[in-house]
Amino acid sequence: MKGHWWSCLLGLLCMPAGVILSTWTVSQEPMSISQVRLNTSMRITCSTSLSETMGVYLHRSFHGKNDVVFLALDKGQVTKDTIAENFAGRIRIVNEQQTAEGYRFTWELSLLGLDDTDLYYCSWVYFNSEKGNQETRSSNGTIILVRESDPREQCRHNIDGLVFIALSVTAFTAILSLIIGAVVVRFKRFKKKFRPARDVRRPRPNRPQHVCPHQTVQHYPYLITSENPLDFRGIL
Repeated sequence: MKGHWWSCLLGLLCMPAGVILSTWTVSQEPMSISQVRLNTSMRITCSTSLSETMGVYLHRSFHGKNDVVFLALDKGQVTKDTIAENFAGRIRIVNEQQTAEGYRFTWELSLLGLDDTDLYYCSWVYFNSEKGNQETRSSNGTIILVRESDPREQCRHNIDGLVFIALSVTAFTAILSLIIGAVVVRFKRFKKKFRPARDVRRPRPNRPQHVCPHQTVQHYPYLITSENPLDFRGIL
């Protein structure tokens, strides 16, 4: 599709000057780049104020300048001759009108495919009575870009996706904020009610007391325990 884009843009820049200068007697609508979806339809309206018009061609420019369709005009009778085989059964005349100024035709191209992307323009065949010969006048073209999806619909889908992501992020942030707030409130309540436990010292085990054995006085009946030499109790 990028190749078609560049081809169409280069085609607009390189259009023959004669085509642009001759549009004062012929016109075409729409005169812009038209983006359509795959398998849809597109209408092109061509009109002219030329007298003695003999017919009108619908050309496509970037595929060998092929003739898509030709309408022969003979005394007000219109004969359609579809030239391009790939457009057989896909072109119909929606509106034809003959006015005092000339002719006006609207073609509808249906079931457009990716290969139908091109620059389409009308070329009117008329008889120049002053020169006595047959001439043609072409209108500015209409670029038809066939895409698999409508760019506006794709852009809308992208916007919807961004909105969904933004809403998801917002919801996640809100839920996370609520959770954090609940944890903070609970922590404050716990801190307010918290009372540190006192350090209870365990009683030391009672050490066994060292009991000295009682000293008993041993009596030795034959031992003199008195320093008095006159004491005979030890002897008796």
